[in-house]
Amino acid sequence: MQATLTSSDRKKIKTAELISFIIAGILGVLFHFVYGWTGENRLVGFFVPVNESTWEHLKLIFYPITLVSLFEHYLVGIRVENFLCIKVHSTMAGMLCVITLFYTYSGVLGQTIDWINILIYFISLGTAYCYSCRRLLGQKPVKNTPILCIISFTLIAIIFMIFSLYPPAIGLFAVP
Repeated sequence: MQATLTSSDRKKIKTAELISFIIAGILGVLFHFVYGWTGENRLVGFFVPVNESTWEHLKLIFYPITLVSLFEHYLVGIRVENFLCIKVHSTMAGMLCVITLFYTYSGVLGQTIDWINILIYFISLGTAYCYSCRRLLGQKPVKNTPILCIISFTLIAIIFMIFSLYPPAIGLFAVP
């Protein structure tokens, strides 16, 4: 059972989540270009987009949040029950938000617009961090076991790697 958070702890968590959002956002923007910068290195392509498909852009949510969360967990100094599960859930919420918003607006307009795509990225990242912050503060506890969350995270990472090499022939993997 998680101990009740003090006012100071709550402020630390909110500050950490805001800083994490900013850092993850910057990393996501940089990650968008890393594959090209590395001469299309296949190993790098497991972790950053290798093309402009929606699927590949989900990596811009998944990996920056993952990296930042590793540091956040140790730097904040507050041990929150189910931290890992909260971060896995929030990352999935952000990825789902990207898919939902992108296909909704592009389906309605019949085209994609770069500035809207960028806005969707930041809205989705913000959604992930709002979700995470609420749960870290105990407003809506997460009731998964850490092993289930580790398995989920690992499966997502493996699927990113496999589908980077062998993308299925469906719209989510198509380059617009």
